[in-house]
Amino acid sequence: MSDKRLYKLVNVSSILNYSENPRHDIGTNEIDTIKKLINKVGSQYMYNLASDILVNGLLGANLPTLVYSSEKKKYIVYEGNRRVACIKFLNDPSILTTIDKSLKQRIEKLRKTEKTVYSSDIYCLITDEDEAFTIMERNHSGEDKGRGPKAWTSKEKAIFKNRIKHKITIELVIAELFERHFNVDVTKKISYTTIQRFFNNREIKKVLDINSDFKNISKEKLVLINYLIDKAIEESAKRKVTLTRLFNRAREIEDFFVPLIEDYQLSRGPKDNQEDKETTENTDENGGNNVVVQHEISSNTSSEGDAIETNEHESEVLVKFNLLKSINKFYFTDQTINLLENLEITNKEVYTAELLDIDCSGLKVENGIIQPNNLPGEYKVIYRYYLDSFKKVICWQDSMTITLKSKKLSLPMQQTVLSSTFTVKYHEMLQFENGDKLRALMVFLSNESKHGKYSNILNIVSRMFLEYSFRMYASKVLNNDNQTIDKISQNLKGFIDHCCNKIEQENPNKFVKHIQRGRKDATNKIDILQKSIHYFDVSISNEDIQIMFTNLNIYLEHVYDGIIKETIHNAN
Repeated sequence: MSDKRLYKLVNVSSILNYSENPRHDIGTNEIDTIKKLINKVGSQYMYNLASDILVNGLLGANLPTLVYSSEKKKYIVYEGNRRVACIKFLNDPSILTTIDKSLKQRIEKLRKTEKTVYSSDIYCLITDEDEAFTIMERNHSGEDKGRGPKAWTSKEKAIFKNRIKHKITIELVIAELFERHFNVDVTKKISYTTIQRFFNNREIKKVLDINSDFKNISKEKLVLINYLIDKAIEESAKRKVTLTRLFNRAREIEDFFVPLIEDYQLSRGPKDNQEDKETTENTDENGGNNVVVQHEISSNTSSEGDAIETNEHESEVLVKFNLLKSINKFYFTDQTINLLENLEITNKEVYTAELLDIDCSGLKVENGIIQPNNLPGEYKVIYRYYLDSFKKVICWQDSMTITLKSKKLSLPMQQTVLSSTFTVKYHEMLQFENGDKLRALMVFLSNESKHGKYSNILNIVSRMFLEYSFRMYASKVLNNDNQTIDKISQNLKGFIDHCCNKIEQENPNKFVKHIQRGRKDATNKIDILQKSIHYFDVSISNEDIQIMFTNLNIYLEHVYDGIIKETIHNAN
C-alpha cells in the first residue's frame, strides 16, 4: 500500500484518460485515447454505461484510481477509464464529434430525456503509479485464485433478485427443487440459462401444466423435467451440436420436447404405490433382449461416483435390443464399418447412447465405428448396455463375429472420389451466382487422387459439395426458403434423404428399388463422414467416399439438371 494514498473529490476536467490503457493501442492525445477506448469497448456498451451513470451516478464500491502527473499538471486515471470518459462526454457531447456522431446524437437525446443524478466532481483514490498498477492488475485478472473479483453465476443473480426484489424465476425454482428433493445440482449437467430457455417456453409450460407462480412443480414433474434434460443432452451429443445452438429458437424447443412429454405421460399409465423395482434383464417371447430402464436423477459430476436414485416409483420402459447375426458380416480391411447398423433398438425414446459400449479386440473402435486399414481375419464384437453412466452394472450383452478380407491387388480404374465425367458434363454450365463455389469443389474432387498430397481433406470437401449441392437444389427446384432449408438441414443425412425422397417420388420409373438401396447405403455413410470432420480419432476411407458418390451419382445428375434448368428458366 502506498504511503501517499488519499481520497478526495476531483473535477473531471482535471483528469486525463490513461493513454497506455491495455484495452487499446496507445493514444496520441486525449481525444485519440477516448476514440480508441470507444472503438475497443463498443459504442453501445459505452452508451449503456453513460446511461447508468446519468441516472444512478457512480457506484461508491469501486472508486476511480488516479495518479498525479507533475509533467501534465493533471491527474491520470489508471483504473476507471470508461467511467471518466462517459462523464466527460455526458458533460460535453461535442467531444464525440470526430469520434462517433451517432453516439453523440444518442447522448444528446439521453441528456434531454433523463433526470441527471451524476456529478462532475468524482470521489477518487489518489495514489502512486506502483499501487495503481497493482489495482489495475487485480481488477482485470479475473478471479486469480480468489485474489480478484468473482462474478456471480446466473443462478446467484437470480437468488439475489428473489431475496431482494422478490422476483422468482422458473430456472431458480427447478434448480432449488432438484437440490431439495434429490440432493443434485442440476446446473452441473446443463447451464442455468439453458434451463430458463427450455422451461420458460410458453408452450412447454402449458404442456407440463406449470402454473405462473411455479408452485405446482411436484417431485413427479421434476422426474419428467430431468428426463427431458437428459434427452436434450443426448440429442446434442448425437448431432455434435451444442445445446444452445441446437435449441436456438422457441419452435425448435417445442418441436423436440412436446412429443417427448406426450409419449412420457402416455407410457406412465396409472400411478402405483409399489416400491422401486431393481433394473433387471429379461427375454420376451420373441427371443429379443429387454432392459427395464428406470429414470434416475443424478449429477454427472458426483464426487463420490454414486448415482442418486429417487425414492418414488418411476416409469419403467422396456428397451429392446436385437443384434442382427443372420446376415454374413464380411467387410474389407480398408472399409469404415458402422457397427450400430447391426443393432436394432426399440423404444429409442428412453435409450441412452452413452450407456452403450461396443468393443472389438484387435480393432480400433470409436463411437461404434471401426476405423479403416486393419489386418484380415475374424473378430468378435461385444455389445454392452449399462445400467447407468458409471458403467458398473451390465443390463444387456451380446456378441457377433465379423470377417475382414483383403482386396485383390489391382490398380483401380478411378483414382478420384468424384468421376471426371460428371465434372466435364456440368462444370461449364454452372455460370451463375454462387456457381463458382460448386465448380471449385467439383474440380478438386474429380482431380485430387484418393492417395494424393491433399487426399486427407477429401472428406471435408465432399461434405461441403454435398451440402451446397442439395441446399441449392432445395432452394431453386423445390422452392424452399432459407428458414425451411435450415429446419430440414439440421441433420445433413436427413436433409439429403428428404431431397432424394422427393426425387424418387417424382421419378419412380427411373429411381427403382436397387438404385434406392444404393442411395440409402450412401446416405448411411454421411454420419461417419460428419464425424470424421469433427473428431480427430474418427476416419472414413476415401474408397468409402468414392462408393458414396457412385451410389449418389444418378441423384446428383438429377439435382444439377434441375438447378441448371431452373436457372435458365428464371433468366429468361
